[in-house]
Amino acid sequence: MKMLIAVIIFGILTNAFAQISLGNKECRHEAMKNFDLNKYFKIQHAFVTHSKNGKNPNFCREITTTKHSNGTVETIAEGYDEINGTTYYSKTSCSGTQKNPKSGEFSFTCNILEDAMQNTLGKYSEYTSVIDTDYNTYAILYRCTILSEGPVTLEDISVLKKDINGDNGKVKKSLKDKNMDLDTFLPRNDKYCDRVKNEGKKEGKKKRA
Repeated sequence: MKMLIAVIIFGILTNAFAQISLGNKECRHEAMKNFDLNKYFKIQHAFVTHSKNGKNPNFCREITTTKHSNGTVETIAEGYDEINGTTYYSKTSCSGTQKNPKSGEFSFTCNILEDAMQNTLGKYSEYTSVIDTDYNTYAILYRCTILSEGPVTLEDISVLKKDINGDNGKVKKSLKDKNMDLDTFLPRNDKYCDRVKNEGKKEGKKKRA
């Protein structure tokens, strides 16, 4: 039961449901070479538009990335997810550092700030690898978390775009170069996102049936 709850919560934390593996699978994915963190902050705010391992297109996630004066990187992820026919709002904060100055790999400690399901996962660790970015319009991220319940490993590859309606040409080429196909990723349901976002503003981001 604990593992089921953890999986549901992780579904809210990311977008739709991630790939699930039992046991302590290593969280790692090759990051882009010569990653430039300062350039990366040109994409300070982005929308999650596609999920490699997603099962439900009714996910809406916006991510804001900030670098603090002490060198730590913070990401705030907030949005809505539909689980078993019900829409939930959530907001999480992850803070951490690069593994090394030229690496697109990060180790984060995350906290749930708001959770309409009213479940508490507490603090958890997340590994993020920037697979590719053009530092202007898109980023492709691998995200992985190992939860102690089980234990269970949850991972996904997400496409982030600065302009929700921006062209997918660069993303498709980047994924093709890495033997992946954007057409096999699950895109978010824009109509669903527009509806729940408008309803959330009216209803104070509460849980809705």
